[in-house]
Amino acid sequence: MGGFGALLLFSIFGASLGTDSVNIVKTKYGEVEGSLASNGVCYEYLGIRYALPVKFKSPKEPPSHSDVYKADGRAVICPQFPCNDPLAVPSDNEDCLVLNVFTPSSVQNTTLPVIVFLHGGGFGVGTGSPSIYGPQYLVSHDVIVVTINYRLNAYGFLNLGIKEAPGNAGLKDIRAALRWIQENIGGFNGDPDNVTVLGQGSGGIAALYLTLSKSTKGLFHKIISESGPLFAPQSFDANPLKTASQVAKSLELISTDPKDLLTLYTETSVLKLEEAISKQMNAKSIFVPSVEEVFEDDEDEPFLTDTPFNILSKGIKHESFNPVPIIVGLNTVEGLTSTLDYYTITSQMDRIKHEDFSVLDQRSLLVPEKEKDNFRKTLKDTYFADIDSDETLIGGIINLNSDFSYVGPMSLCSEFYANSSGLPVYQYVFNYIGNRNLGRLLTNSSLPATANQDELFYVFELERLPLPMDEDDARMLTFMTMMWTNFAKFGTPTPDPDNGEWLPYPHHLAIDLEPQYVSPLTPERAYFWRAFYLDFGAEIEKKRETPS
Repeated sequence: MGGFGALLLFSIFGASLGTDSVNIVKTKYGEVEGSLASNGVCYEYLGIRYALPVKFKSPKEPPSHSDVYKADGRAVICPQFPCNDPLAVPSDNEDCLVLNVFTPSSVQNTTLPVIVFLHGGGFGVGTGSPSIYGPQYLVSHDVIVVTINYRLNAYGFLNLGIKEAPGNAGLKDIRAALRWIQENIGGFNGDPDNVTVLGQGSGGIAALYLTLSKSTKGLFHKIISESGPLFAPQSFDANPLKTASQVAKSLELISTDPKDLLTLYTETSVLKLEEAISKQMNAKSIFVPSVEEVFEDDEDEPFLTDTPFNILSKGIKHESFNPVPIIVGLNTVEGLTSTLDYYTITSQMDRIKHEDFSVLDQRSLLVPEKEKDNFRKTLKDTYFADIDSDETLIGGIINLNSDFSYVGPMSLCSEFYANSSGLPVYQYVFNYIGNRNLGRLLTNSSLPATANQDELFYVFELERLPLPMDEDDARMLTFMTMMWTNFAKFGTPTPDPDNGEWLPYPHHLAIDLEPQYVSPLTPERAYFWRAFYLDFGAEIEKKRETPS
């Protein structure tokens, strides 16, 4: 793998002399005016409305406009609650379905590949704003980058099993954005037949969900999922009505009646509802994707009509499976950033100290009542044999979250996808520790390990909070952006094997200054999780005793 080193010698920025300060592009809905970014690398068209939200349902087409729309809206944010996350911004603006297009300023009259970025945030917070995800490092490799907003938490994922709230509005927003791109990206010199969807965290999960819906076929051609596995507690809700009812209790409604809940969620103000969500355990991922009921004569086109497990188990025999080549990967200790959710981790620590091990239950597992005590004891003995100090207690929580939310689910997800699709699955483990590892910076970690979000800003610039960059960081940034854009252009991250080749599944590439193949991340812990999941997975259909 030593040949990879040659790929690191790449100039991040190209010259962009003699370019106009503004540019106007015609879209189906009217002309939009973009401007040359302050760094000179790209033209940016910001805050373009791609759809209009319909509460809890699929969005509708945006209106046309006769005047030239000045596309300079940098700060359009979908409703979300305040939290300890520099990648999130509180908002109560429901009219938030916009996208941002970035085109290289140095390339004219050439059709270019398109990378569509889906932000993370647990499906509860986050934004595609360039103030957070500066695209210049990707754009400098001659690709077009599109970042989008999609509805979050209850506004994006409330599923009451009725026509008025069928679920997955946020995924339907992403679908609408991809349809807008198919119709309009040609005007920006983008290739609608070469679209790669890149997502991180819940954005990576959403990217994989695109392959599980027949309604998205033809809208994209490759997927990159950073820290975004299926089969995890944060990726799927097997009982969304129960979730809606649970949050409703914080709003003083005790009911499981869908009509009562719909009235509550419709009439409660955005700020009051977001406050109620913020008080939940694991608040960012309370509302997540779920299976939809299909209603006859309903104009709302469903997105997910079966569980991810069923779809991937059946593979190409399943009508909803829509596979493409993918890159998937993890950081070494993803659960480190779970310590940033102060309310959740302090509640977990307090309950474990008082030997209330029900706090170890997982939303992704449906354990029969008669087996719960044994399940909890196994987790206690595995992760919490020593709870005499806060340090060991937090360490147990970090390891449990790493295994049950990332390592185990990603292992099964990659295996299922590779075997079911027959297409390349490029797997990585991000090992590099540098100045731009955001997860480590936020957690103040001294562990020789990478955390969730550590790879993000070797792909993007965090404009809101610029991170330092030394020579090694620049080499890593160049390597990451070259691999991602090669994949977008050619369908493989290493189109010239003479310079080193990234082999697909079952191989794992450790991304570091000297990339090399490594064993899967903690395989024994992945299989520990898998044994539970295959027995108790909430989305796996099997005969069970009804819990008492």
